[in-house]
Amino acid sequence: MSGFITKNKNKVIIFILFLCWVVGFIDKTAINIAIIPISGEFGLASDETGMIISGFFLAYSITQLIGGYLVDRLGSKTILTGAVGLWSVATACTGMATGILGLVVSRFFVGMGEAVFPSGSSVVIAQQFDKSKMARAKSFLQSGASVGFAVGSVVVTTLIAFFNWRMMFFVLGILGMGLALVLWLVLRSSADHQTASPAASPARDKTSEKRRLLEIVTRPLTWQIAACYFFTNIVFWGLQSWLPSYWIKVKGMSMVSMGAWSMLPPTLGFISFLVCGWLLDRFFQGREKFLIAIGSSVSALFIWLMFNASSVPIAFAWLSLSNIFLNAISISVFVTIIKQYPKASVGTATGLINSVAQIGSFLSPLVIGYLLKLTNQNYSTAFLMIIACAVVTCLIALSMTHSNSTVQSETRSNPSH
Repeated sequence: MSGFITKNKNKVIIFILFLCWVVGFIDKTAINIAIIPISGEFGLASDETGMIISGFFLAYSITQLIGGYLVDRLGSKTILTGAVGLWSVATACTGMATGILGLVVSRFFVGMGEAVFPSGSSVVIAQQFDKSKMARAKSFLQSGASVGFAVGSVVVTTLIAFFNWRMMFFVLGILGMGLALVLWLVLRSSADHQTASPAASPARDKTSEKRRLLEIVTRPLTWQIAACYFFTNIVFWGLQSWLPSYWIKVKGMSMVSMGAWSMLPPTLGFISFLVCGWLLDRFFQGREKFLIAIGSSVSALFIWLMFNASSVPIAFAWLSLSNIFLNAISISVFVTIIKQYPKASVGTATGLINSVAQIGSFLSPLVIGYLLKLTNQNYSTAFLMIIACAVVTCLIALSMTHSNSTVQSETRSNPSH
């Protein structure tokens, strides 16, 4: 196994990371479907279910910062493996919850584990792949989200239908623990190329570290990307967290039917991730903001059409198209970070940006839950808020300023391998 991994190092690493992200997104979104029977069992109101869903994103946002920093400083093997193990154990613990407190706490720890993965995987790509192939590598990894959504909607609804929501979380937790072991073996066999950078002296290391962090924090692009992704997450997770309830409560769909139809948007999304990665490498180098602007404006239109659709099939068709363009935003954001920041800062920059952006993920289900409670389950206000956030994303993207000086300087001093 060690010889095979060494020979095909990049392919094996990216594939295992892809599988981790597939399982991670199944774990991440399982609660959006499970919350329906959970609400019935515990008699939860809309604001309480929003609190449970948002518990994940609160931890996800808080942990992003330290997760990205630790991967930059300590390497990927221990940090990434520990992250997958943590979210898997917490997922299994969700199935043992006896009330709202247990659900919020378990989802909080799932969020802590998954928070490390975006920055950690970006560091791996930045250090392993040539710049001309980074977007395609990242897009393949990101496509794991679409696969997770597509497979997860069927797996989760089937397990709940034939067993119960507790058994569903147990199964996902055990699967993730096994995958964490595989990831550790693969990273160990590949000699874990991500290691802490040696310092000439403690004083110099401390000074250079402060300078590195200051360059990230004071760069306008950091906050422009963070703002774009903040509003994108409001849109995306507003749809993901409340659409299952909308389809069942408003459109009268069954649990199994809703799960089957929900495979369509992420299936097309998988293809869109790969296409966007190719487009970013070939045509949008240094112009990623235009793909973000296109994605946000077009997705806003399709979300409006989805909400006003006359039938469920038409609604899912519009949702699928909106998902394609929302994916274009997501991959463009992470590719911008990988290509616009020095390799030694990719993890920290990703962690900082994602930390700010995930506040939107935290607020979205919570705010929508309160809106539904205040408007007596009127989804019109929620969808209008989501559409408005997509428009804001477009406006922010158009104001973004890229600079290739840092990247070009690094490229000259660190030739591709």
